[in-house]
Amino acid sequence: MKTGKNSLLLGIGLLTAGAVWAQSSVIVNQLRAPDRAAMIGLAPQGWAKAALSSALLGARLTKNPNSRPGQLETRLAKEAFALEPLARPAWPVLVQSLAVTGKAGQSERLLELAGGLSRRENLLNSLAIDYALKSGNPQRALSLLGRAMSVDHRVQQLYLKRLAAGTANTGAEDVLVPLLGRNPNWSAGYWAAVLEEPNAIPQAGEIRLRIAGPPWKIKAPTAADFPLIANLANQGQQTLGYDIALALDMGARQDGEMLTGSTFERQPRFIPFEWELLQTGDIGATIEHKARMMSISSLPAASGVVARQLIRIPAAGSYRLRWQLAGLEATSGASLKLRLTCAETGKISAPVLPFTMAEGEGSSVVDVAASACNWHMATLELDAPGSTTGADIAIQRLSLRRDNGANSMRP
Repeated sequence: MKTGKNSLLLGIGLLTAGAVWAQSSVIVNQLRAPDRAAMIGLAPQGWAKAALSSALLGARLTKNPNSRPGQLETRLAKEAFALEPLARPAWPVLVQSLAVTGKAGQSERLLELAGGLSRRENLLNSLAIDYALKSGNPQRALSLLGRAMSVDHRVQQLYLKRLAAGTANTGAEDVLVPLLGRNPNWSAGYWAAVLEEPNAIPQAGEIRLRIAGPPWKIKAPTAADFPLIANLANQGQQTLGYDIALALDMGARQDGEMLTGSTFERQPRFIPFEWELLQTGDIGATIEHKARMMSISSLPAASGVVARQLIRIPAAGSYRLRWQLAGLEATSGASLKLRLTCAETGKISAPVLPFTMAEGEGSSVVDVAASACNWHMATLELDAPGSTTGADIAIQRLSLRRDNGANSMRP
């Protein structure tokens, strides 16, 4: 009897210890590993299910900032709220699930109440920032953003991704301009994030142009400005990209000049509105701004594009190409040409024949026919397929201006 009683007590003890261990595991893992805690199935399950629903939604948002809760995370959040109403990780899931099902008023009210109870739930803070932006309250959004980032710097990228994704929304420009015009310490992160959102690039360009003007006057180019300008040009927003480059000190083209940097006095930065120098294994071009020239070097029998630039030709008519170069004659059979092609998708223009430049100073008339195309790509091409020696050419001047006829004979 004594042995049986001891065995029973031992069994009860083991079961009790197992239950305590299981419950302790739930408590320990409810936030750290909510999936493990939820699988155990013992109380307290509210926090475990809330954390699991939030983690699932967070995984969706990492892949797509515009994601909404799925059925699983919505069910877990509702069960968590029923068990533990103060399990805050469930709140943002419930907020979004209400919005998705058309209950916008309830969603906004829950977001407001939850925000008053906790400032430490990152996803909830992100939703509050989104709502403030959509409601046209930039001051509120800025306050929430600053507060959220001060609470947890590790998730700053989440907030910035949501801001970047929201840039493409109607009305976002008027909200974001006052925010970014203050040049907050997170602005560099925002511009880096918006470059990853192709649909937001045109709106981001409008924002950048506006904050370069009064009253903000943020004119100093940043690392993100150059790819932003290039992306605008690639998306057919050439005029906007060009206006931003001008606002950021690219320097206006003087006296009707079509080409930027016609005397090569500075290193190009605002590609493609300044010279984009192409480097291949056979041909290379560099700009030596102190000497004010473009140097072109090539291997024997090399041909190809050495530089290009996007230019605006606003009207049909005659233009005069002027140049000054040296070293071309030293390469037997070599020629240097400037070619103009329409750079606007869907617009048809008459082809402009490439113009061949000769050694020394020279000029030639370029006739541009009437068309709907304003933006052209000017490409500088070296053609030396039969040369037995490499080319070393120096260009001191390359200019394209409207020809008024009076100076047509002057080089």
